[in-house]
Amino acid sequence: MNIQQRVFKKLFGRLMPLIMFLYFISFVDRANIGIASLTMNQDLGIGTAAYGFGAGLFFIGYFLFGLPSNVILARLGARRWIAAILFVWGLISTSTMFVHNAVELYIVRFVLGAAEAGFYPGIIYYLDHWFPLQAKTRAFSYFHMSLAISMCIGNVLSGVILGMDGLAGLAGWQWVFLCEGLPAVLCSFVAYRVLLDSPRDVSWLTEEEKDWLVQKLAGERATKPMGNSTSMWSVCTKPQVWHFALIYTTLNIGFYGILFWLPQIVKGMAGTNNMITSILSAIPWITAIVVMGFVAGYADRSQKKKKYVAVPIFLGALGLLAGTYFHNYPVLALACLSLSTACCECPVGPFWTFPSRMFDGVTGAAAIAIINAIGNLGGFFGPYLFGLVSTGSNFTTGFVVLASMMIISSILAMLVKEK
Repeated sequence: MNIQQRVFKKLFGRLMPLIMFLYFISFVDRANIGIASLTMNQDLGIGTAAYGFGAGLFFIGYFLFGLPSNVILARLGARRWIAAILFVWGLISTSTMFVHNAVELYIVRFVLGAAEAGFYPGIIYYLDHWFPLQAKTRAFSYFHMSLAISMCIGNVLSGVILGMDGLAGLAGWQWVFLCEGLPAVLCSFVAYRVLLDSPRDVSWLTEEEKDWLVQKLAGERATKPMGNSTSMWSVCTKPQVWHFALIYTTLNIGFYGILFWLPQIVKGMAGTNNMITSILSAIPWITAIVVMGFVAGYADRSQKKKKYVAVPIFLGALGLLAGTYFHNYPVLALACLSLSTACCECPVGPFWTFPSRMFDGVTGAAAIAIINAIGNLGGFFGPYLFGLVSTGSNFTTGFVVLASMMIISSILAMLVKEK
């Protein structure tokens, strides 16, 4: 085993399990409102449009606070800032159990988005500064794979917790937010101890391995067109940043439209109880995990990444359109949803290599934050538009809207210029 193989093995073994678990918790807290809504909406008197608006408000706070949060991370260091983010968002997520009406839900979702805004781009920035190019796509993909894992386990877990309705005088949806919000607070202390800021600081690399990794990363940073010498604010004027942001926004309209409505779509198709709905809702995410593993391996061996972004997104759009045709056949419709979910997930790892090849340092943090913040506005528009155009259990128009956005995303991805 040569030095590169040894270093990569240690990086994936030492850093990725914790990072994946943190994102697992992050997405459970972000998306558990989907399962909670099965009973919460009725308790709070919330309709489909109001629920979609409330679920999506998370991303308005996320958009407004993403850039400043990631700039602070670049200057303060990942160790302290990511730990602080975990602690605060855990408390806010738990507080969702105390809402009494739609307005209070709107406020909590907005504040939760603001608190969590720096985590995802912060981890992308952190991975970019630890993993060389040959391992970067796998690192990004494995990180994002924990989202799919969280939806598999999280949906079922939330369904079980939802069954605790009435225990200690709390509704089932209140237990969901309580049980799934507190782990983030506890993990903040673990992150502070483990996520060190530099390879030089860790004890699990030998001096030879540290020297190799630091030199490798420094050599790659030297080839990036825009580093610390580029004004941070001038990054906002770069056409590439807006191109990447548009790809990510239109993809996320489709992705989050599926994510937040999946439990209700499945329940409408299959007519099952809440527990069975939770289990069936995990099937698309299991599919995504398998597909992501294959795509990440192939993409890391290729210098050209855009086909691993554009083609899956287009196939995902076709899956949604096919789902409208098979909406009266639950098994086939679920298969189409599984295809779409997997094809929304697997391009994300290859996608993040686009900005990481171009930007570095504080400007890299700013570029990632801008792309992520604007891109995640799709998380507001996706659920809201889907709820707005859908009536009752008829989601056909919603599928067509999401598919249209994904086709645009695929076309934009094909227009990316790669060296």
